Amino acid sequence: MLQSLKLFIGLGFAALTAIGADAQDAKAKEILDEISNRTRQYSTITSDFSFQLEDKIGGVNQTQAGSLKMKGKKYQIVIGANTIYSDGTTRWTYNKDLNEVYIDQANLGGDDLNPSEIYTVWETGFKSYYEKEMSVGGKNLHVIKLVPVKPADKTYHTVRVYIDKEKMEVAKIEILGKQGDNYTYTVKTFQPNQTYAENIFVFDKTKHSGVEIIDNR
Repeated sequence: MLQSLKLFIGLGFAALTAIGADAQDAKAKEILDEISNRTRQYSTITSDFSFQLEDKIGGVNQTQAGSLKMKGKKYQIVIGANTIYSDGTTRWTYNKDLNEVYIDQANLGGDDLNPSEIYTVWETGFKSYYEKEMSVGGKNLHVIKLVPVKPADKTYHTVRVYIDKEKMEVAKIEILGKQGDNYTYTVKTFQPNQTYAENIFVFDKTKHSGVEIIDNR
């Protein structure tokens, strides 16, 4: 009788735990769906950010300031000496110090996160889990953990998204690598619905005399 009671209590506790997990997952989905819906209503997104690379094995810890202009699948990113342009079909990566540009297909697949999907990254290929609320620098944040559906295909094991609770905007994204290499994207400013000329998403070689072109297409 005692064993049966223990088993019953154990099963009951497991069921309650499962219900709690489902509720948390539903909360994560509700928050992320709202961010996705808001993002899709913006004609463009302009953002200043910091980008940190932490390689624990290599002893590297670097942070660079950057800026993003995005319109649908099109984007321009400036970070350090590099400017990355994409018109949704072609991607140009220009380094001003070397005066060279690499040309690739915009979407090469693999496990890289597409910059045009930075504010909707959770929509495909991830399971989401609500972790907690926390307060950092006067901001109240939702913390949501994303785990790849196919982890063997990825070089990272977790993506953690921090959502500003009051503004309902992405405040920070952490990408935690399997080999101890972690990347952190921290949003400094966020402005929707700015007006851009279409040519800012395309590299113009006429503006860079003597540029070396490496075409990988």
